[in-house]
Amino acid sequence: MDDTTDTSGGWLTAFARRGLRPGSPAAISFAILCVAAATVLRLAIDVVATDAVPFATYFPAVLIAALVAGTAAGAVAALTGALTAWYMFVPPRFSLASVKLEDVVSLGLFFFAAFAIIWIADRYRALLRRLGEEEAYRKVVVEELGHRVKNKLATVYAILRHELRGHPDVWQSAAGRLRALSAADDFLVGGGGEAIPLKQIIDMELAPYGSASIVMRGEPLTLSGKLSSVLSLVVHELATNAAKYGALSVPNGSIHIDWAEDGDDIVLDWIERGGPQVVAPSKRSFGTNLIERSLGAFDGAARIEFARDGIICRMRFPRSGAGR
Repeated sequence: MDDTTDTSGGWLTAFARRGLRPGSPAAISFAILCVAAATVLRLAIDVVATDAVPFATYFPAVLIAALVAGTAAGAVAALTGALTAWYMFVPPRFSLASVKLEDVVSLGLFFFAAFAIIWIADRYRALLRRLGEEEAYRKVVVEELGHRVKNKLATVYAILRHELRGHPDVWQSAAGRLRALSAADDFLVGGGGEAIPLKQIIDMELAPYGSASIVMRGEPLTLSGKLSSVLSLVVHELATNAAKYGALSVPNGSIHIDWAEDGDDIVLDWIERGGPQVVAPSKRSFGTNLIERSLGAFDGAARIEFARDGIICRMRFPRSGAGR
C-alpha cells in the first residue's frame, strides 16, 4: 500500500513539474481536450449572452495547453480554438465566409495574445526544468556529502576505539560525543521537515561538548520546516567557533543561551563568558556570513558582537516558524 502511494505521489510530482512530453500524441490530444472544454464553456455563456466575445474562453485553453503540454500543444490549441470560435460564434455562425473587418481584427488580436501566452508558458516551463535539475543536483550532492561524513565518522570511531581500548572511561566519553555529532548531521541532512523542540536543536549541536559549561533558559517552543535546519547550522557554527577560539576552548568558559517570545518574533541570545579575550577579525569569514545571513530567508536576522568577555550573538526570527 505504501509503495503504491509513493509511486503515485512521485508520478504526480513529476507531472506537475514537467507536464506531458511536448509534441507527443498525448500532448496534442490534451490541447484538443482543452479546446473542447473551452467550447463547452463558451456554449454555456452563449445561453445568457449571445453577443459575448467569441474568443474569450479560448485564452485559458491556450495557456493550460502550453503550460502542461508544451509549445506545439499551445499552438494547436490556438489554431483549433480560433477556427472553432470563428465557425461557431462569429456571425454568420456555422460559416467560414468572409466577415466584417472588426471580426478579422479580433481574430488577429487573438492570435497575437495566444502566441504571446505560448511564449511566456514556454519560458516558464524552461525555468521549471532548470529548477528541477538544480534541485536534483543539490539532492545528489547533499546525499553524497552525508554519506562521506558518515564514512569519516565511522573511520574515526574505529580508530579511536582501537587506540583507546586500554582506557574504557575515555573511550566511553569520546564515543558518546561522536554519536552526538552523527545525530546532528543526520538531522541536518534529513531537512528538518518535522516539528522539533527548539531546545532539542540546541542540545544536538552542543552535545559533543558536554553540558557542564552550557546554561540554557527559555520557554518550550517548537520549530518546523527549513527554519529548524537553518537554526541548526547557525548553532553549529557558533559552537564550533566557541570550541576553537571561544568559551568552550578553556576550562572556565561558559555559554548562556536564552530565548523568549518578543511580540511576533522569537529572540535567541548566545552569550559566551570566561573565554579568551575576543578580538574582532579584520575581515568577515564564511562562518560569520553564514550566521548573520542564514535567517534572512525567513524574515529573521542575526547580529554578532565581539565583546571583550566573549562572543554575543542575538538572533530574531518570526514566531510563525515556531509553535508551543
